[in-house]
Amino acid sequence: MHEEWIPIVMFVVTGVVVIGYFYLTYLKRQLLSKEIRSAIEHGVDVPFPDPPKKNYLLPGIIWTLLGLISAAGIGLSIPADAPQGVWVWGLIPCALGVGYLAAFYIDTKKKEE
Repeated sequence: MHEEWIPIVMFVVTGVVVIGYFYLTYLKRQLLSKEIRSAIEHGVDVPFPDPPKKNYLLPGIIWTLLGLISAAGIGLSIPADAPQGVWVWGLIPCALGVGYLAAFYIDTKKKEE
């Protein structure tokens, strides 16, 4: 009866979560900016926070394994009369993971030099 509401609610909830995340991030940055300005106005020496360091190893491993498992799962679970080559869609997250691992490798080499 109300099956058409399922995708609508799904997209609305997803949108609320994404907008909420960005709004809370904005509020956190705004508060940090106010604290830094207030400290500078009062003559306190403010050590600025270091930018966060990127670590591509964990996301690379997760996406690569997720892609391989997805490709294998799709390949093994599709019926015999389904179109061939559907399992290839599982390689998209695998390629993303390989990209993360390549970025990790390149970043490690730059740090060594």
